[in-house]
Amino acid sequence: MSNKLVKHQESKELLSGKQKEILFWICFIILSISFITVLINILLTSKAFHTQMEEMVLGEDYYMEDIVITGKRAEDASADTISQNYFFYYNNGKVNDYHKRMQVPEFVYSEYDVGDSIAAYTTDHVSYSYYKYGILPDTEYTNNELMKVAGVLLGIGIFLLALFGVLSKKRRTAGL
Repeated sequence: MSNKLVKHQESKELLSGKQKEILFWICFIILSISFITVLINILLTSKAFHTQMEEMVLGEDYYMEDIVITGKRAEDASADTISQNYFFYYNNGKVNDYHKRMQVPEFVYSEYDVGDSIAAYTTDHVSYSYYKYGILPDTEYTNNELMKVAGVLLGIGIFLLALFGVLSKKRRTAGL
C-alpha cells in the first residue's frame, strides 16, 4: 500500500475538556439527587415503621406467644464470612411441621435449650419473631432494606466519581 494513501492523523478525543467537565457535573448531580431521594425514602419509611410499632396494640394488632423450641442450629451466614446465624426451630403445635424457624441473637441462643419455651411476637399465629420489628410486613421491610443497599451503592458511586474528578483535575493541572 502506498504511503500517499495512508494519512497519519493524530487521534482526536471524543469529548473536549469542557464537555468532559459538563458530563462529570451532570453525573455528579444525578447521583447526588438519587442519593438524597433514597436517603429521604429510607428515613420516612423507617419513621413510619417506628410509628407503626408504637401504635400497635398487644392482643389486637400483634400477640406474644410462647413457642416450644424443637431444635437449635447455628449456621454460617456464608462461606465468605465469619459471622453466624442462630435459629430456633418450632413446630407450631402441628404434626410434621418442623420447617418453621426463628432467628435469634447469639446470647439468646446460648440461654435456651431444646424443649424450653420462649416468648415470641406474632401477627398470624404461624410465623414468629424474637424481635417486634420481625412482624412487620415482609415486602415493605425488605424494600426498605434494599433501599439501604441502594443508598450505600449510590454513596460509593458519588465518592468514586468525586475521586475521579479530583484526580482528573490534578492530572490536567500537572499538564499530563
